[in-house]
Amino acid sequence: MYSTYSLLTQPLSSSSQPQVTPPYRQQATYVHAAGESSSPPVLQPKRGAQLIGKPIYFSSGPFQGRTVRMELQEIQKANLGRKYARVDRRPLDPPPVVHLRMFEIHNPGSEAEVEKEMEYDDVQVLGLLCTVDLFPVPEPGSVTRTNHDLSPTASSAPPTQTAFYPSPSPSSPLIQSPGSAHGYRHYKLPFSSTASGSRIPSHFSGYALPSEETVDIVHHLENGAPITESSKQTQALVGATFVQPVVMDYQGSKSIIFVFADLAVKIEGHFILRYRAFDIFARPYSDSNDLAISAECYGGMFRVYSTKEFPGLSASTELTKRLSLWGVRLNIRVTERKRRKRTASDNKESSSPDDDD
Repeated sequence: MYSTYSLLTQPLSSSSQPQVTPPYRQQATYVHAAGESSSPPVLQPKRGAQLIGKPIYFSSGPFQGRTVRMELQEIQKANLGRKYARVDRRPLDPPPVVHLRMFEIHNPGSEAEVEKEMEYDDVQVLGLLCTVDLFPVPEPGSVTRTNHDLSPTASSAPPTQTAFYPSPSPSSPLIQSPGSAHGYRHYKLPFSSTASGSRIPSHFSGYALPSEETVDIVHHLENGAPITESSKQTQALVGATFVQPVVMDYQGSKSIIFVFADLAVKIEGHFILRYRAFDIFARPYSDSNDLAISAECYGGMFRVYSTKEFPGLSASTELTKRLSLWGVRLNIRVTERKRRKRTASDNKESSSPDDDD
């Protein structure tokens, strides 16, 4: 419903739009009219993702007439998950949790400007949503930073598709790509084609190292590996990808928390999540009715295992237990649950006719 970050509503009429300019110039940019590059540029409001993490002057909604900056932080990352199956659905564990903070800017744009964190007891949380996107990342140790350069220790696909895979190295022959940057070596692996013509792995995530000409890099991992918007695999997520917040005590004060308790992944590999928060009722100063993505952050890495390789689940974290006390529906485990390995005697007993007694 909210996948395009917009509502199916009509834009506000021009008479209802505030005849003001935003206090912050970063909320607007000077552009030339179409086909009139010689004319003076006009101040035009920025939209959507262009406002992430910046102070936003809201012209309608619960923050109308106020300048607010928001920031997100992952306070609990998932460590692992089991590949989604219809008959055995296991969400990521522990459940990913993010913390939203809001700061109101007083006297914006002046020498007396002050930023103060808002009191969350007074914040209307109805309308606040957080969503996630899924990005594949290289297996730990497969990419290292050496002299400000990325040096892969694993191999990948043909010259046009440098990829790193979380699964064991394939048995296909190793080939050297003479034209690839940094002398990367490549494995030829099975790929499937999408409707758009792009090539994606058919049964595991894979990580494609973008070329130097790539312009859609949105994030860098701690080892320097770049993440591109085009590598997003959100379609592989199953479950609630949009969640509403819970206001609870966290670190001694009321806080706005988003919990992704029902999230699974349909493919194996190593991944990170991108979180984005916005208010469906709030509108920034703009010439359109677009929503403003107010804050985003990238989470820590986790691995999705096959059913056979899944190692089991750890005991629930203290934060998970605390969230359940605040009414969040979660599965709580007091002790660790390891995967039980079947032995030869188990197989014999399972096939014995005495088991029917």
